[in-house]
Amino acid sequence: MVFGFGKGKIEIILEKYNFSPGDVIKGKVILKLKEVIKARALKVGLVGETRSGPQIQVGNVRTSKSSSQQRRVFYFEMPLDSEKEYLEGEYSFEIKIPSNLPTISSVPGIVGDILKGLQALSSGMIFWYVFAKLDIPSGLDISKKVQVNIG
Repeated sequence: MVFGFGKGKIEIILEKYNFSPGDVIKGKVILKLKEVIKARALKVGLVGETRSGPQIQVGNVRTSKSSSQQRRVFYFEMPLDSEKEYLEGEYSFEIKIPSNLPTISSVPGIVGDILKGLQALSSGMIFWYVFAKLDIPSGLDISKKVQVNIG
């Protein structure tokens, strides 16, 4: 998914897509813009989300209906570069996955209670994504996310 209405794109290339808690995600972000854009920062990170709500399973493919909700249970981001004018570039990164990642049963408080209650309606999984975004102060950010498996 790329936002920014034709301003350019961000690619994320990872060494691998399957990880365990404690592993290091290694990859690179490639920025290719159509024109110079002043931005606050180029960032990369890891996010974990649950999905709750009605789902349909066809064979091995599970899809969520539009009434499903996403809840963020983990979020980490770090800068790859600072405020400047961007056009293109390649940025290597490493993200250490915490060894004590949250699970549905470890999410605290009301959100955790809701997630546990909805677990019967959903897959009970946390979906993990590596994301990159160019933080543009006067417009829509240009971003990309890639799903990874952590288990």
